Amino acid sequence: MALTQPLAGLSALVLILAVAAASFLVATRRDRGGAPVAGTGALRALPRFHQLARRRSRQLTVRALGLLLAAAGAALLVAQPVAASTASDERASRDIVLCLDVSGSMTEIDRGVIDAYLRLAADLDGERIALVLFDASAITVFPLTDDAAFITEQLTATRDRLDGRVLPGTQIGDGTSLVGDGLASCLQRFDVPEQNRSRTLVLATDNQVAGAPLFTLEQAVGLAVEQGVLVYGIVPADNTPKVTQALTQQLRSTGGDTLPLAADTDVTAITEAVEKQERTALAGPPRARGEALLWPGAVTMLVGATLAGAAWLAGRRRR
Repeated sequence: MALTQPLAGLSALVLILAVAAASFLVATRRDRGGAPVAGTGALRALPRFHQLARRRSRQLTVRALGLLLAAAGAALLVAQPVAASTASDERASRDIVLCLDVSGSMTEIDRGVIDAYLRLAADLDGERIALVLFDASAITVFPLTDDAAFITEQLTATRDRLDGRVLPGTQIGDGTSLVGDGLASCLQRFDVPEQNRSRTLVLATDNQVAGAPLFTLEQAVGLAVEQGVLVYGIVPADNTPKVTQALTQQLRSTGGDTLPLAADTDVTAITEAVEKQERTALAGPPRARGEALLWPGAVTMLVGATLAGAAWLAGRRRR
């Protein structure tokens, strides 16, 4: 536990104790203001007198202790204690580019990826998401942003458009599923290279290349390694094993992996698998943070006030 306002707490404690001391002096002078009475020596020698005096002393001691605890609790609240802990900056500084192969065979896989990140978009905390679609060429649906409402709107609209038809801007050139070119284009969507942010690219593709790409998959993966981008692949569960294995071997050099996705796969498995891989490959340095810790002061003040109140009531009843 740490105190964010220790001087304020100390000042509050001194003020409370000063007020209590002044009140005690005033009460003492008032008690001494009675008339003199003769023959009290015999009265003070009685056992009953000593019993009552000890009881009164205990009550005053408990009341003083209670008031001291209440004062300490109030001062602790004024000092604003916090619970110190450490947390990784990784989740609060993530950039995620969704890079989707929109060739005809990838429609259901792309929808699964979008569904998974629609759920994530509702709980963004400093993270940014971008969406890029590619086939023979790549188009940016939206750049990196943390606007949750905008991300949800665009992901939903894009999901509705994925019905097997050719999307405008994705067929400029010859061939289909030009994975190397698509990956290289998606990597260009990462901005602010000077900032210490974890960068992840989710590549949904069957890696069934048809045509002559400008970048091979190996060359594009090399760019990802240079930029420190983790690339995670999402492939159809019924994809050709040899092709999936080739993609997996390449992506592992970035710290990523691949996830086979079937029609009955829970889409939350996508984000869970990606985040697990990120924690392994992109573990960020811990940072200190504090959370308000009010209960120690509140409990101390309550216990003290209860003790003082109980002692005062006991004294009143016995009088």
